Amino acid sequence: MKAVILDLETRSELIVMNPEDEDPRDSQTNMAQIRFETKRRLVQVIRSPMVPKGSIGLPPSLANSMGVSEGSNVAVFARRKPISLPLIKKKYMGKTWTHDDIRTIVDDMYQGNVTDQEMTMFTLAMQYENLSIDETEHLTKAFTLNSETIEFSEPVYDKHSIGGIPGNKVSLLIVPIVAAAGLLIPKTSSRAITSPSGTADTFEVLANVKFTSDEIQDIAPKTRGMLVWGGQLNLAPVDSEIITRVERPLSLDPESVIIASILSKKLATGVKHMVLDMPVGPGTKMATREEAQNLSRLFVEIGRRVGIQVECALTYADQPVGHAIGPALEAREAVVTLMGKGPRSVLEKSIELSGILFEMAGMASRGKGNEIAAEIVKSGKALSKFNEIVHAQGGAKNVKPEEIEIGQYTGKIVATDDGYISRIFNTQIKGMAAALGCPQDKKSGLILHRKQGEFVKKGDVIIELFTTRESALDRALQVANVKAPWLLEGMVLERISDSGNFEIQ
Repeated sequence: MKAVILDLETRSELIVMNPEDEDPRDSQTNMAQIRFETKRRLVQVIRSPMVPKGSIGLPPSLANSMGVSEGSNVAVFARRKPISLPLIKKKYMGKTWTHDDIRTIVDDMYQGNVTDQEMTMFTLAMQYENLSIDETEHLTKAFTLNSETIEFSEPVYDKHSIGGIPGNKVSLLIVPIVAAAGLLIPKTSSRAITSPSGTADTFEVLANVKFTSDEIQDIAPKTRGMLVWGGQLNLAPVDSEIITRVERPLSLDPESVIIASILSKKLATGVKHMVLDMPVGPGTKMATREEAQNLSRLFVEIGRRVGIQVECALTYADQPVGHAIGPALEAREAVVTLMGKGPRSVLEKSIELSGILFEMAGMASRGKGNEIAAEIVKSGKALSKFNEIVHAQGGAKNVKPEEIEIGQYTGKIVATDDGYISRIFNTQIKGMAAALGCPQDKKSGLILHRKQGEFVKKGDVIIELFTTRESALDRALQVANVKAPWLLEGMVLERISDSGNFEIQ
């Protein structure tokens, strides 16, 4: 059929067809699959005479994503119930998915035969019906199907984080530290799912993060390090669809998908050695150390099965890393830290994780890699390498923190009394950041001026807010008013006295 680009935009993906083009066999569904060149998409069908017979109308965003222009020939197929649907339902009946089951489900999704509702069924099954270690291995390998691959002629190193903690900008330090030592670390990163800013969101403030596999294979060996967005590369395409269509809108992050998502992308980019940051603390994905230990063991074992050496590092996450939260603010703090003026927590975490990679590479004995990393930062080599990477990816030759723009609308949240900050609530911090516009509005975010354990006086500024929209500032303040993002207490935490209403047994 001939494509007609509609003069309207929609949030949902749909096409418009003339009622006279209806096939009696399509009467049981209002869905169709459209195909143009190598791309395909399952869309909703609206019947209207607004398009002529023999044509389909596409909203501009759908046409752009499909690469369709006015007058293009687009194939339209009636949607049939996917063969993967009964396989998805197996999990709800307490049965185990086989390798062939998972491969069929993933392939059906890649072929564009699965609706958002059916993809949600699949994701919810993994969210609430834990997968076995074999099923997780099958899922990891299935995600690599139809994936673009990047190959290098030398060992590839990587650092990744399961995310979920606000202010975790350490990849911007780790990549130049490791690259400055000569190891190859072309890091592919994701955008934020449950945190205020992903590594790709933060680095995009400074330079381009969208590169083809050929460009990465050309640039990375020269700079030894890169920070790129994996979504541009068609790595694990079905996983990317699940993130976009289900996980991000519903704030879901199944454990098995976390493992399969990360490892499948690392397989596609040739990674052989990876340190995995596992933040542990209230309001993160891993609330307790026991949960993090269990997930770490699974990561290490699945990594071994698919050929990646994984070492997990459980890291402190009772409160945000550093003080800055939000893409531009985090980018600025990362640069300042490389210059030797940033928060100690950001520097120490970056040095420790870099050190683990040096130990995996055989450059240092266990527990001594951090000494190499610390010297690279102290000497200025890490900052020099950082600027080299930024420039190679289209940014400035010399990044100046004061030139990184942040939102013009600001607000301050102050202490209402004297006391010690005994808790910082990660969940509330993330809620405020989201209200400000993070991560889509890169200039928005907040600075946590005072942190856990510090004494504050009434009227002291604890949090400073930044955004480009006044309405977003109001929403963030409302979030803070519903529940304070910190807990203020005196030195006396509890009183127990002879009140006569208890007895010692």
